[in-house]
Formats: sequence, C-alpha cells, structure tokens
Amino acid sequence: MIDIRDQGRRGFLLSAAAFALLPLVPGCRPDVSAQTGAADVRRRLLQNAISDAGCEWCGARDMPDTVAAKAVIAGSEEKGERLIISGRVFRSDAKTPAPNTLIYLYHTDLEGIYGRGNEHKHGRFRGWLLTDAEGRYEFETIKPAQYPSRRFAAHIHMTVTTTDTKEDWIDSILFEGDKLITARERESRKGGFNPILTLTRSGDVFRGIRDIALPRA
Repeated sequence: MIDIRDQGRRGFLLSAAAFALLPLVPGCRPDVSAQTGAADVRRRLLQNAISDAGCEWCGARDMPDTVAAKAVIAGSEEKGERLIISGRVFRSDAKTPAPNTLIYLYHTDLEGIYGRGNEHKHGRFRGWLLTDAEGRYEFETIKPAQYPSRRFAAHIHMTVTTTDTKEDWIDSILFEGDKLITARERESRKGGFNPILTLTRSGDVFRGIRDIALPRA
C-alpha cells in the first residue's frame, strides 16, 4: 500500500534502483514490453488530464511517478475516524472492468477545511489511484467533516481519467445518515452507482464500497 505523502521522485528513484539490483536468472529477462506499456499508459493519462488553471476540481495532472491500486491518504497519526473505501471501476456498461483508470480524490480535514497556508488548494488529504486489471481500487483515510458553514454534507471528491477519455468529475462520495444530503444528491448517478455509502464498522475502522461506471465518451 502506497502512502501518498511519501511518493514522488524519491520513491521513483528508489524503485528504479531496487529493480536494477535484482539478480538476473539465466533464461529470464526483464519484461521490457510491460515497462513500455506502463510508460505509455502514464503518457496517455497525462495527455487526458485537464489543466487545473481555472478548474476547481481537477488534479490528474499532478499524478506522482508511482501510482497503485491501493493508497493511504491519511496516515495512522492523523486524528479522526479511520475509513477504508474500496470498489471497482467499470466501463460505461457498468459490467466490463476498466483497468488503468486514474482516480483522483480529495477531501476536507476534521474542521471541514481543504488547504491551509501554503498547502495545495485541495488540502493535504488528496491522492491518486490506478485501477488494477480487474478495475479494483482501495484507499485508507479519515472520515472528512462538513464545511464549517454546515451547508453541505461531508463528502470526498473524485475524478476519473482514462487513456481514452479526458479527466471528468463524478458524484462525490457521501455518507448515509448525514442530514445535509439533498434530494438531488440522492437521485444523481454520475458515476453509475449510488455514491451514498452505508458504512460498516470493523473494530476502529469504517468501511464502504464505491463502485464506479465511467461516463460515456
């Protein structure tokens, strides 16, 4: 599981160094085609990322060098209720898995605030995931708070980007029981499935499933 805060060039260089140190087994060679494929996926995703200039919800263009299907957005030292969200991303038919889909997400802190001081406008609780061959993803964080104005339900923003389609927003993750959820939010399905999650509890951790169907191109 990748900790978003430890990603970046340092992590990429360490991964590259570790790969270089792997012993070569006679008759076995590194899978060059797989490496080339991963580089091509990254290039195409970045091409389809939207510039955040004038875009309040964009974030795919900031994807780090290393992105996986699992990530930690808020470490264990962060105060708050622990939350693990998992799910699968499907193509627009809501049946066919959509591998190599880039998910960007961000949410408020325990006071309902995004960025503070010199932090990014989306705050420090932001991250990226790349779905696996079966379209699966999972992230661990803390449950966000409502905005200080208490006008909107607590939520987690999400965008999706594929190698064939531009970055686009989908319905934010909401939490059943939040009295600020509106009738419109209950009816919306931009993302194919119900974005309002009924959480289950396992020990000190809350869990929810957010499946996604990609918008039609």
